[in-house]
Amino acid sequence: MDFAVKLLHILFPRSCSLCREALNPKQQAFCTNCIYDLPYISRCCLRCSEPLLTSDICPECQEHPPNYRQCISLCDYSYPISLAINKIKKNPYAPETKQLSLIFAEYLNNRFEISNMPQIILPMPAHPMKILTIGFNQSYLIAHFLSINLKNTLLRNDIIFRKKLGKPHRIKSRQQRMKILASSFGVKKQSEIRGKSLVLVDDVVTTGSTAKAATVSLLEAGAKSVDLWCIAKTSWHNYSSSIKM
Repeated sequence: MDFAVKLLHILFPRSCSLCREALNPKQQAFCTNCIYDLPYISRCCLRCSEPLLTSDICPECQEHPPNYRQCISLCDYSYPISLAINKIKKNPYAPETKQLSLIFAEYLNNRFEISNMPQIILPMPAHPMKILTIGFNQSYLIAHFLSINLKNTLLRNDIIFRKKLGKPHRIKSRQQRMKILASSFGVKKQSEIRGKSLVLVDDVVTTGSTAKAATVSLLEAGAKSVDLWCIAKTSWHNYSSSIKM
């Protein structure tokens, strides 16, 4: 490790944001014990990553299979991940962003063979007005840290974009809602994703409707397949929790 980094760590020691134990130079937000105790998802739906008692297909995905190939989530959206996500959404320099992304990258590298890793990583796009308001897209930051630590992947932030702001919550029909939400996304440089395996990266997934809508646009543009990766996934028991923007 660079001498300057070691010196800074000695002069300005950092502590775990959860238990206040000292961090080692390679840790950004959480100490070793707190990393071990994070609410990782072990058994879950093989399609949507909903936590289950056994690894299987959940009732919702059996009745309404998602259009993306699979969702992989690092953690359940519960404490302390819910607190970390709130920080990630508000601060582009939140140390939780990098550390959770590195933990996720290590998991993904162990899970995928190089040949099966999605070829192109796409951050879930934010509307330009939202980026103008908060100054950054947290999904891009996560995708960036993932891309530089994964094998055989390419980060592209110039493919899918958001045309409309907000979600059509007032429309009750699932089909109508998905059709309108899908029109919120546009795809550029379609020839560069045609026949390619893609993955959308987001910080947290709730119902998955936004990811499904983005997937519609990517598949219609010629993508071979679309996966979904996220730091956290809300489950049925914590879906009512408020996710602060």
